[in-house]
This record gives sequence, structure tokens and C-alpha cells, in this order.
Amino acid sequence: MKDKIKIINGLAVLPDRIGSVSIEIEGGIITDINNRKKTSKSELVIDARGKFILPGFVDIHTNGIAGFDLSNGVYELNSGNFISDESNYIKGLNKALKAYAKTGVTRVLLTSLASPLEQLKKVFGFINLYKSELNNSPWKEILEGLYIEGTFIKLHEYRGAHNPEYFNKPSIKLFDELQKASGRLIKIVNVVPEWGEDSLKLIKYLSKNNIVCAAGHTGATGTQYQQAIKNGLTLAIHFLNGPTGSSSKPFGEGGAVENILRSKEMFVEIITDGYHVDKSYVLDTIKRKGFDKICVITDSMFAAAFKGLKRFNVFGIDGSVSKDGKYLQISDREYSLFGSLLTMDKAFSNILTWLTNPIYGVWNELHSPLSYEEAIIKATAMCSKNPAEVLGMYEPSNDRKNNVKNDLFTGSLEVGKSADIIIAEIKKINKNYKLKIGNVIVKGQML
Repeated sequence: MKDKIKIINGLAVLPDRIGSVSIEIEGGIITDINNRKKTSKSELVIDARGKFILPGFVDIHTNGIAGFDLSNGVYELNSGNFISDESNYIKGLNKALKAYAKTGVTRVLLTSLASPLEQLKKVFGFINLYKSELNNSPWKEILEGLYIEGTFIKLHEYRGAHNPEYFNKPSIKLFDELQKASGRLIKIVNVVPEWGEDSLKLIKYLSKNNIVCAAGHTGATGTQYQQAIKNGLTLAIHFLNGPTGSSSKPFGEGGAVENILRSKEMFVEIITDGYHVDKSYVLDTIKRKGFDKICVITDSMFAAAFKGLKRFNVFGIDGSVSKDGKYLQISDREYSLFGSLLTMDKAFSNILTWLTNPIYGVWNELHSPLSYEEAIIKATAMCSKNPAEVLGMYEPSNDRKNNVKNDLFTGSLEVGKSADIIIAEIKKINKNYKLKIGNVIVKGQML
């Protein structure tokens, strides 16, 4: 296969504009962005006429897809059980990564549920094995790391779809055990502030070791949340989705929601399926926080891109697919959601649609539509740049010393960054936009 790739005739979504340019790739890196359309026989040429060229999506919060769940393994429709032996787990993981790529994801963090600790250590070991042995696999490159969500939740009423039986007090020792099992692949950890000093100790430790500290499923007071931010908390988990504490009273300086909105440092995850958070609240949050602090996520479950499922059980929690097949719910708690069926192509399509239509907010009377070009640039940043920045993987070219080229950097189409690229059509149906993924390139490799 040719090492050089040249993409021509497409509309490239660059950090500050959309332009008809050519993108040259070599050695997994974007080596040039120019107006030259001349090609050579040494290059693999992709004609993107009539299509958009976007940076690959970075989904930092997803439990699984296509029948695969990080914590449980592969779901069997016939038996209604998960299987997690090494062979089937690796096969399911590979299938899942292919499914992510089809939806435009070029980097992903797989996210764990509250689970038995030995189960987590086992599956983290499988992930480590997959990453270490398949050195030349492009699918491996999509898997950026792991995200611990359920292990350190505290309060039963903020459990969401997690089983409280598997909640643990924050512990540096326990984290180190999980990190060792994963081969140091854990990149984000949910540490709820209401554990008090135990939370702060772990947050400080994680921050010192360049692990992103997040908080969600939390009933922390504003005072507790502020202390956590001061000690290194930087990410709000699926903001406004169910289990995020809020208080309009002055006591305890409000709740988590109020302090997330006030904090200039905090990044915010938002699930843009239209069910977890109403679009009015999504746009209100964007207006309050600013586009550069919003990370679009899926929080998808194994049921995403997986046909035939109606009911299921995950670690003792019963779930079902809604009658219209558009969301997952906890069976005995009406309107309590169980992760999502969202994929990143749909997440992008939804946010683009909302940004280009006049929508009344809750705290704002009316959100005026953006221009089509500006909306695409902003939607792309929320799906690519911002999550890459959370992970420390985004760095604008003009900030780099000596123009260092490094395939660790991603999230935008810039010279010197990893060639993580999707080529797609954007179609408008009535007032709604739909992204249709075509070619996907990860670190310069065509998938």
C-alpha cells in the first residue's frame, strides 16, 4: 500500500475556516495543506469532490457498540448473556473498533461500568494484550485508552444505570491495581467529590500523573465541587444527564451543576441524542460555557449499531430498548436512561441541526441560528478538537516549538498532526442535517 496519500477537491473543515484545499499525508502525518491539485504516481489519490474533509471524531465516553461492552464482553442474543473469555472478547473488541470507524471515530476511550473489581482487572488485561500484540493493526490505533466511570461513585440516588453493589471508596492503591492491569491505558477517572478527603487525595494523585479527573453521578455540594476543581478536577461527566446534583439555594454554594457552569476550567461532556438532554438545554449550556469547553459524547452501550435487542441485564440492572428503538431505559424506572444508542455521526448531525435552526432555550429566550459554515466548524470542534484537548492530544500548530511532527496530536486538520481524517457527505433533509461517512483514515492508514 502507498505510504503517501493526497486528498483533493474536497471542502476541508480547518480550525478557523472551510476551504477547498488539498491535503497531503505521509508517514501517518499531515505533511501539507495547499491548493495544488497536481498528483504523482507515488501517491494514493482520493477525490473528495462534493464532500467534506473533517478531522476524525474523538469519543471520550462510550461503554461499547455492536454487541461489545468494555466491562462485560460480547453479548449473545440467543442466550441473553455476555461472554468474556479472551478469544471472544478480542474478537468483539475488534468488531467494535470497526463499528466506531464506520461512524467517523478515529480515537476512542472505552468506558467502564460499576463492576466487580476482578472482572475489571480481567478485561483491562485483555485490552492491554490487544494494544501490545497487534502493533501494526489500524484498528488498534483507534483505541486510545480507558475511562473508569462507575467504580468510585458514592450515592445510591445518583447511581443512574450503575449497580451500587460495586461502588468503592476512592483509593490510590485500588486505582494503581487497575492501572497496572490495563498496562497504563487509563486516561480518565470519575472521582465524585462527596467522598471528601478520600476524593481529594485521589484527584491530586491522578492530576500529578497526568490522568484526567472527572466527576459525574455526583450529589456533591458546591463547596465540595469547588475543592475538587482546585485540586485538579477538569471534566464534568454527561452534564445535565440525570444524576448531576443541582441546588438553587445559597447553602453549600449550590450543587455540581451551578459550579460546573461557573468554572472557567471545567470541560463539559454532553450526550447529543436529544433524549439525555433536551436540545434547549444543550444550547443554553453552550452559550454559558462557550463552544471551546463542550465535548460531544455518545455514552453508547453495546446496543448501539446492534440489531435484534429488546431486553437485557447488565450487572444486575434490567434494561430495555424503547418502543421506537431510539433510546435505552432502565426497566423499572420510567424515563431513567441506560446509556445510549447514539453514534458519533448522529451526534454530529444533531448538533449541526440544532446550531442552524432557531431554538428557544430554557434560560435564554431564543438561540439564533449560526451560518452553515460556522456551525460546521463549531460542531467539528466539539466532536474532535475539544475532546482531544481534554486528553492533552490537541496542540495548535503555531504553539509547537521547532515545528515538531508528532502523530500523538489529533483533533484538527493541521500540518504536523496525526492524519486522523474522515471524508463525508452532509445532506439536508427538511431542516435536519445528516452526515454520511465515506473514507476513514487513522494515522495515515486507510480503513
